[in-house]
Amino acid sequence: MQLWGRGGWPAVDRWLPDVDVIHAPAYVLPSTERPTVVTLHDLAFVRHPEWFTAHGVRFFNRLLDRVRRGDQQVIVPSVETAADCVVAGISEARLHVIPWGVNPATVDADRARSFAAEQGATAPFVLFVGTLEPRKNLTALADAMALVPDTPLVVVGPKGWGDVEVEGALLLGERSAEEVAMLMAAAHVVAYPSTLEGFGLPVLEAMAQGTPVVVHAGSTPAAVAGPGGVEIDTGDAGRFAEAIRTLIDDADFHTERSVAARQRATEFTWENTAAMTSAVYRKAAQ
Repeated sequence: MQLWGRGGWPAVDRWLPDVDVIHAPAYVLPSTERPTVVTLHDLAFVRHPEWFTAHGVRFFNRLLDRVRRGDQQVIVPSVETAADCVVAGISEARLHVIPWGVNPATVDADRARSFAAEQGATAPFVLFVGTLEPRKNLTALADAMALVPDTPLVVVGPKGWGDVEVEGALLLGERSAEEVAMLMAAAHVVAYPSTLEGFGLPVLEAMAQGTPVVVHAGSTPAAVAGPGGVEIDTGDAGRFAEAIRTLIDDADFHTERSVAARQRATEFTWENTAAMTSAVYRKAAQ
């Protein structure tokens, strides 16, 4: 992978003699003479290099330079990422916006609450799911939760990079998809304060469980959430805390957003994602 990241070598064609299209889905682009599709999930490393390690920025920029100079078809998960790609010098004609999907299956509510309690997450609690890294804006979430002192904050996700502290939170680390789904179903609110994301899949996964989300206003996760979310400026701790308190204290408002969240999630399916991706493969193979 490091060799591919540095220059695309070695070529993969000799190992894949009958392949019509190569798809590079995760920031590593092998060398090939076959038609190629590449996925760029976001260009946060261009807009905010300070959020990443120096090695990471170099790695990502090498890929971006190869895509900029190449002729690959480029899949992005959001309009925001597509706009960033155009600014970075990738032709709009090569870009295809394909939103992600979600598994519509929900978990048993009683089982979810029991599992959450076993982990130390007492209801009602606020949940964050994602890698612990600077761009997730977890400091803003901790500041807001300090103003909601009687409500636990539960953080699920692997340790990433950077000096990220979440004061007062119950840190559960990386968990299986099934466990994350149960925690999302048991949570009263899922907070996703990141200001820049390619998509924001945890937002969609939470809404599929009928859990309302609080998201940064104007962000791609806010666009994904639609009526199932509450948009606020996550840099304003008071407004952030107020949104969380309202969802906890106002049962009618919570129910309204829960219903809207579940309905909104039905608009994003992996079947649609797959169909749109297949269409890109066919275009690349022409």
